[in-house]
Amino acid sequence: MEIELRLYGSSKILSDKDALKIELPNNSNIEQLREILSKIISKKHSKSNLKNLSKTAAFFSDKNEVVNDNYRLKDKESISIIPPIGGG
Repeated sequence: MEIELRLYGSSKILSDKDALKIELPNNSNIEQLREILSKIISKKHSKSNLKNLSKTAAFFSDKNEVVNDNYRLKDKESISIIPPIGGG
């Protein structure tokens, strides 16, 4: 199945577009998306500051609801990734 991962904040470094198309096995959940995203980052963006992005980011559904790691993804679904914001 394929999902669209909409990029926000520091995650925009992952693509020159506003979203990434990511292939996942059928019935995948957010936890599996985190694993695949981690592999993408380590392969293509290992020199960036994104190495912990897949572990620390929040994911949101089309309904702007935070989804947990057990959330089952659907084919052609759009999910947003929101990296943590630091400061102080």
